[in-house]
Amino acid sequence: MILIITIFVCVFVTVIYYFNVNKNYWKIRNVVQVNYAAWDFFLGKCSLPEVYRNIYNAYPNENYVGMFFNSKPVLVLKNLEDIRAVLKDSHCFHSRGYYVNDKEDLVDNLLLMNDYQRWKLVRQKITPVFTIKKLKSMSHSIYQCSDSLIDYIKDYQCEKNKSVYEKFNFVAIGSSIFGLDFITKNALQSPIVNALCKPLPFFHRCLFSLKLIISIQFPILLKVLNIKIFDDYKNLILEVIQKVSECRQETPGKRDDYIDMYMEIQNDESIQDASGYKVNIDQFVASQAFSFFVAGVETTASAVDYTLLELANNKHILQKVHKEIDGIFHEYKELNYNNVESMEYLDKILSEALRKYPPIGSMQRIATEDAILPSNFKVNKGIYVIIPIYALHMDAKYFEEPDKFDPDRFSSDNINKIKKYTYLPFSEGNRICIGAKYARLHMKIMLAVLAV
Repeated sequence: MILIITIFVCVFVTVIYYFNVNKNYWKIRNVVQVNYAAWDFFLGKCSLPEVYRNIYNAYPNENYVGMFFNSKPVLVLKNLEDIRAVLKDSHCFHSRGYYVNDKEDLVDNLLLMNDYQRWKLVRQKITPVFTIKKLKSMSHSIYQCSDSLIDYIKDYQCEKNKSVYEKFNFVAIGSSIFGLDFITKNALQSPIVNALCKPLPFFHRCLFSLKLIISIQFPILLKVLNIKIFDDYKNLILEVIQKVSECRQETPGKRDDYIDMYMEIQNDESIQDASGYKVNIDQFVASQAFSFFVAGVETTASAVDYTLLELANNKHILQKVHKEIDGIFHEYKELNYNNVESMEYLDKILSEALRKYPPIGSMQRIATEDAILPSNFKVNKGIYVIIPIYALHMDAKYFEEPDKFDPDRFSSDNINKIKKYTYLPFSEGNRICIGAKYARLHMKIMLAVLAV
């Protein structure tokens, strides 16, 4: 009994200490400090980008505001020079600060990698997948898949729009980037798509959320307890990549896609970890593939969903873009890279939707070393800094009447008036989204098909 009480007291004291150790962290550094702001997010009252926006708006004259994510000090940046410095600094702010279990295969990707030298190596290997030449080929695959999207919507009208768009994104990304044979009438009903899109049961959702919290607050436990966040998808992703590769080896000719890149580097000795150890190429390529799905499926579905919502609420904009899209179909009969890129008004609509509803509403970086910001504030090693994208996009200083949906903000006359680092739908700097051009092409094809 005494042992149990002793353990309880030790745990209680540890918890109290943990949540109070940094209690006045920002105050003693003469930074405006906001306490308990993150609880609105934890309690489900609002999203994390909305938390940051509320803080951003509450202190209009500050360059930065200090807050806490539980006990961790977090600095919300407002000064554009500070934001520029953080996004472009490959020395002190290259890490996104996501801690994962190194033994988990699918986390060895561009999204989660913290080793900057290794990240640069991987980025160099993957960048050629998204050249203009290859995007032109991808546009054909995306458009061919769109027939299955229209058929599915007709057959399953009761399903939520966003869910349908996510399934299409799996199909289009799988076909255009990974060479999966999804160009069929029932592509959205494919077993692979259903397996990847299947909602997690309540218990698994709670367990997944718990793992994420542990990765942020107690990253050491990931290794001690060997917790793997994404392991449920490992075998499926590996199986898909290996099957497509085997099929490609039996079929002569090149498609210049991700699988061709995979086949080229299978015997490449340059894919190594920081210690020089040669990594498993199958697992390496599968982890990059997984990151494309994670980064591209839900985000593009949300962007398309919000864009169509705005078109439905702004009939004059809808009529104008209808005319542009109808003109393209009348002249070319089908969509390709060149005619999609020629639709200037559709491009402005998408840009404005990404401003008002950024798929990624905030970004974080962690200081890997002590750093001095341009505003002359010292950020200590291990401190998180936040770029509040949603708050910047909705700041009336940078975008007049920010709640108004106005595609003409991005006209040729106005786009150069937008201040650098106030519009960040795909980030900026060294870790700008590698698939940004593909994402815009993908979404514009979706919108052109759905809006007619």
